[in-house]
Amino acid sequence: MKKLFLSCLLTAIITIIVAVTAFVMGTGYFIGNYAVHFGLERGTADNPQEPPRAYALLMPPEARRFNKPDYTDETWHMTSFDGLAMTATHFMPDTDSDRWVIVAHGYGCTQQNSWYIAENYLMMGYHVLTPDLRASGDSEGKFLTMGCKESADIAAWARLVARRHPQAKIVLHGVSMGAASVMMAASRDDLPVQAVACVEDCGYTSAFDLLVHQITESFGLPAFPAMQLLDWRCQKVADFSLRDAEPVTAVKKSKLPILFIHGSKDPLVPVDMAETLYEQAEAPEKKLLIIDGAVHAIASQKEQEKYFKTVNDFVRPYMETKE
Repeated sequence: MKKLFLSCLLTAIITIIVAVTAFVMGTGYFIGNYAVHFGLERGTADNPQEPPRAYALLMPPEARRFNKPDYTDETWHMTSFDGLAMTATHFMPDTDSDRWVIVAHGYGCTQQNSWYIAENYLMMGYHVLTPDLRASGDSEGKFLTMGCKESADIAAWARLVARRHPQAKIVLHGVSMGAASVMMAASRDDLPVQAVACVEDCGYTSAFDLLVHQITESFGLPAFPAMQLLDWRCQKVADFSLRDAEPVTAVKKSKLPILFIHGSKDPLVPVDMAETLYEQAEAPEKKLLIIDGAVHAIASQKEQEKYFKTVNDFVRPYMETKE
């Protein structure tokens, strides 16, 4: 009788474990799947270029209007490593030069969000290339990858600039997800020698860490197992792992000098991520600028003069022609 009781108890426990596991996996599948589509997939039935719903809720269409720099421009096209048609705008300064910058926009944005920074570089005499990153604007793609695949696209744009203008000296400048993209591009083996410096503005240590921060600090929820389930669905649905979007690893082997910029009041990407990135970076040269009181992605507007003077002072040595 005792053996029968123990056998029944064990069977019951196993049944409960299997049922709970199935429930958790099923729930996790649903939640992870929803989060990936809500946060990373762009396009609706009415508008295939609509940004992910998470961004669209924060930034309605009427708020997505930006002034285009009043400079001569032309459209550039490129095919990504995985066959996507990519689009960018090349703005030309009033006086020709060998100075170039590629400005990478943030999550859910388009190249239009880069135009304010682009205009300041144009006034400093730079050629400016503002790409629509994959799954953004006029570039193809279904899912954002938080800098993972975007970094390959940035390197490809730099190679295109180098092919067309071999004497170019190229700065990579990115904001938020664009910052993650340029930091990761700066460590790539396929980056051309014409790329000479990197400026990252409010980038994160890793996409995984960023979402852990948002889940725990903003929503008060435990990161485990939510993050593991979300990453699992990212790999299955969007073909990348959140752990692969990890600038903090990239900056340890950066081929370029890096200027780190962050707002002290950034509620989305905490300022200590900038401090960690700076501390971990083993770039040829590095500098950290904290803009007091700036929230996410507005440091260049809150302290415009200080921001661009610091940028110009940092990159100037790499723009000079060596005799």
